Amino acid sequence: MTINEAVTVADAVRIRLERSLLAGDYSAGAHIKDSHVAEKLGVARPTARVAVQGLIADGFLERETGRSARVRRFTGQDVADIFRVRRLIEFEAVRSVCEGADTEPIRASLAMFRDVSDDQDWETAAQADMAFHAAVVAAADSPRLSRLFQTISTEIRLLMALLHPRYIQVSPLHDEHTKLLNALTAGNPDDALRLWAAHMDDAEAFLSTRVPEKPARED
Repeated sequence: MTINEAVTVADAVRIRLERSLLAGDYSAGAHIKDSHVAEKLGVARPTARVAVQGLIADGFLERETGRSARVRRFTGQDVADIFRVRRLIEFEAVRSVCEGADTEPIRASLAMFRDVSDDQDWETAAQADMAFHAAVVAAADSPRLSRLFQTISTEIRLLMALLHPRYIQVSPLHDEHTKLLNALTAGNPDDALRLWAAHMDDAEAFLSTRVPEKPARED
């Protein structure tokens, strides 16, 4: 096997693990051992190690010295802080979009919900949700605002996995984002921000019930 082929296999393993994480297949704090990944996916252990290291670098997993990697964990304080930053970024983006930005890319991102195969396909639904909010930020045409959003995107995506029980069916999530888009295109920033705040508040309130308030003791 060439070096390029080995990298390709490791990337494929990393992508598969990332999808499993975003689908909520692993609980927060769950150990992800190189040996387990290698056995489960039928790859060499060094390949599995490269994939796991990639996910650590991307912020999906965390590893302390002498311990195996584990799924990133959040506390109630983390959730509150992430949403505080999201509001700063997205509220500013909403104001800019309401001033007359091109909303066609946002419409296109909303169409991604059509790719959701069923109510169990949470990974695709979460990707569509993330794409919608990223498109709104991008429409503000502020490179710095987009970079700020990118810095918390991994954390947002991991929290989306915890949000699944809030939406037993995917259609209400699609409907919420349709209302958000309609508010943007109407061009009234007060109405749009009111809907955005309610959307954020609901997600934060639910997520705060799914995580501990403070860091758990190490096992």
